[in-house]
Amino acid sequence: MDKQKRLSPFELREKKRYSIFDTSYLCQIFLSHKKWFALSWLLCLCLAAAYIYFTRPAYSVRGRMVIVEKRGSSSSNVAIMLQGQLPSSLSNNMNVNLGVENEKEILQSKWIARDVVNDLGLYTEYRLQKWFKKRLLYKTQPINVEVSPKMLQSFDNDLPLVNHSISMSINKDNEGYEVEVRLKENQKKTDLPKQMFKSLPAVVHTKLGDLTLTENMLLTPSQKKRYQQKDYSLNISIVPPMTAARKFAKKMSISSASKKALYTINLDIRDENIMRGMDYVNGLIKFYNERNNSEKHKEVEKSDEFVTSRLVKIDAELDSADAKWEQNKKKYQVMDAKADAEEVIGKKSSYESQLVNFGIQQQLLDYLSEYVNDPANRYELIPVNVGVYSGDAVSMIGQHNQLVNDRKMLLKSVTEQSAQVKQVTQMIDELHPIIQTAFKRDKESLLLRKRVAEREYNKYMGRVGSAPEQERVLTEIGRNRSIKQGVYLTLLQKREENAMELISTTDKGRKIDETIFLMKTKPRTLVALALAVAIGFLVPYIVFFMRRKMKKKIESEADLKLLTRLPLIGNLLSPQKDDDEAFREIRANMLYRLKDGKKTVLVTSADDGDGKTFCSVRLAEAFAKMGEKTILCDLNFRHPSIAKEYGVASQTGLASLLQEDSLTKAQIMSSVMKTSLQGLDILPAGIVNTTIHPADLLAHRSICQVMDSMREAYDIVILDCSAIGKYCDALIDGLADVTCFICKSGKTKKVSVEKLEGMKEDHRLPDPCLIITV
Repeated sequence: MDKQKRLSPFELREKKRYSIFDTSYLCQIFLSHKKWFALSWLLCLCLAAAYIYFTRPAYSVRGRMVIVEKRGSSSSNVAIMLQGQLPSSLSNNMNVNLGVENEKEILQSKWIARDVVNDLGLYTEYRLQKWFKKRLLYKTQPINVEVSPKMLQSFDNDLPLVNHSISMSINKDNEGYEVEVRLKENQKKTDLPKQMFKSLPAVVHTKLGDLTLTENMLLTPSQKKRYQQKDYSLNISIVPPMTAARKFAKKMSISSASKKALYTINLDIRDENIMRGMDYVNGLIKFYNERNNSEKHKEVEKSDEFVTSRLVKIDAELDSADAKWEQNKKKYQVMDAKADAEEVIGKKSSYESQLVNFGIQQQLLDYLSEYVNDPANRYELIPVNVGVYSGDAVSMIGQHNQLVNDRKMLLKSVTEQSAQVKQVTQMIDELHPIIQTAFKRDKESLLLRKRVAEREYNKYMGRVGSAPEQERVLTEIGRNRSIKQGVYLTLLQKREENAMELISTTDKGRKIDETIFLMKTKPRTLVALALAVAIGFLVPYIVFFMRRKMKKKIESEADLKLLTRLPLIGNLLSPQKDDDEAFREIRANMLYRLKDGKKTVLVTSADDGDGKTFCSVRLAEAFAKMGEKTILCDLNFRHPSIAKEYGVASQTGLASLLQEDSLTKAQIMSSVMKTSLQGLDILPAGIVNTTIHPADLLAHRSICQVMDSMREAYDIVILDCSAIGKYCDALIDGLADVTCFICKSGKTKKVSVEKLEGMKEDHRLPDPCLIITV
């Protein structure tokens, strides 16, 4: 069962390969480089503090309003009424949201934004410089800079070919006010000479116009006292109102409050100053209503102009009818109608009144048809409700007027080539023949009903064959006079209604809630600090992780701990310990492993020159100093060096012993040599026959006899073997109890340590442990 669960060396290496998200790996890197992590945190926190301090703040401000539409004139109603008469390609694209979306575009128009900018003076920006930071002032600046409207208008007129701007710096001290002015025309900058003013108001003359400096009278007494007693540096920038309007329109966000409340919209803006943001939102609502009321006034004035012109014409026609009536009365000397004529008139009174009404409607229809057929009035408002005429064309006229208003409002913010303007224009063009058709249909219906009334009227009139001719003439003239009078009175009434509508106007955008401050959006202190802490940890961690991943060799104790779980019993890299103290620590750790009768320690490494002979010698001496009877055996037949280390020129040694088939204890002990250190003996490698391979020599059966004799005669047996990462000499079962692998910093490859761990799992090396050296 244990063999089935045991992993292969390759699987073990893959399992031990740490990732960037490994908790133990993270802890090892952090503990190994604590100072660098602390420095990184300090640097990131300083950068975060600088970001928080120098970043211009941004505050979110929200206003809420509802769009109030007249009953029967909203865009949604227009869309619904037109769906049955417009082509399917248009009717499918129309929806109830058309009016709301148009109003959103109008609210985001740069022209309305410019009105707000001009009203609030937002084209001028004041900043107080203190501690390397320029803080925005709004209505709390100590000095006001006044610019003439003519100068501002010229700035806007020169756009976009020429972009003017003015930068001013006002430094106040005990002597007065020092003013520096810089004019900028596109990329060309002009600095004016410095000017000194002892007091305000003062005028600064420039080629663009005069700038008037005055004290801000709206400051509180405490603010005035602070600015009067303290020196300050005030930076002022003046840009064209349209440029400032574009900036504010870009920061403005308009959205519906919810899916259900389509006509309730939120006006959100992010601004550096809370009060400035609130004033801008309130000003936007104000000028939106003013522009809408202005459009309504234009519509009413257009209708009033039409009514007035028709009144003048009808007044002349009515005077002519009255004169003709008077002339015929005098001509025929008519005083009373005959009895039979009175009877017929009584019977035909109902039809006569119908004829009068039909005549009024026919004239009004002719006037409106004439106005609509004029190509110059294609995209103009059509007068509606100018009389008693109430045919099918009236609803079409209302729809036409609503679309014309929408088109005019859109043209103030976009061009005629925009998709929205083209859509509304197409709707007007397609509605125009519908209106003409409606006029024609209404006229045909009116004529049909009129002919029916005239037939009935003539039937009764035929019964009065004996009626005098003059009575019929007078009756006809009287009917015409009644028609003219009816039209005249109707138009007079409409003119009075227009006058009342001009006086009483209702705002289209009604503010339903106070403008409120939502939150501070920039800089977010907690987020910045949290990011600084996270980045301060991640940057060094990733750097050290990638550095260690890219390194192929062992350089420190941390590399070993991250790479393998084999025990590290000695670190010769520590500058706090000398070699003697380090090997005492190694000896103590080794004694912990040499329990239960274990005596033999095999010292090896990954390659030649890693310091294994040095460690073998020093470790053997450390055991001898503590009174343990120790022997140091040189098993490195490829590069023997133990005899040379102790200055012994031995012709005999372990190589000659291993060439014998059978050995006695006396033969083995005769090859052992004493050293100057009491308790330490050595068994040199001796002269190795070049015809015998070192691996074959160590694999000889005599090695077991030698090792058994060494274990019986000595307390500790240290075996200095060749490099197992390069040769297979020491891979002999039962040769040692503990394997001490020497890792040389900057030389031993990581893959060698991984192979060592695989050898442990395969039981090819007994109880391996590690020592790292310089």
